[in-house]
Amino acid sequence: MKGRLIKFLAYLGIGQNKFEEKVGLSRGFVHRLNDNATLKTIKRIEATYPELNIEWLKTGEGEMLINNQSIENVTGNGIVGNNVNGGGINDSSVIEGLMCTLKKKDEQVDRLLSIIEKLSDK
Repeated sequence: MKGRLIKFLAYLGIGQNKFEEKVGLSRGFVHRLNDNATLKTIKRIEATYPELNIEWLKTGEGEMLINNQSIENVTGNGIVGNNVNGGGINDSSVIEGLMCTLKKKDEQVDRLLSIIEKLSDK
């Protein structure tokens, strides 16, 4: 279940902390998740993300998104994922979203390192 949830988060282009906050779960929930989640937790996820196929999340069967749902997550570099006319996502859209996120993180790290370097020179 954890791997499928992480795949869904990659599709949305959001991190685990943002997901946990939005759903109202404790910090680190995704990290600790195994194949057993309480019904209450599943209901919270379902209420927050109605486009997510809960059966897929629990068992891996079927498509990740419920048919005829369309969601778009626009980031600074464009659309990470898009499901139109009930089609499922493909792995390239997940990889593209992850690459975009990693590139942004690398840029942030570079900026922070530059700031730290300037501060240590003073």
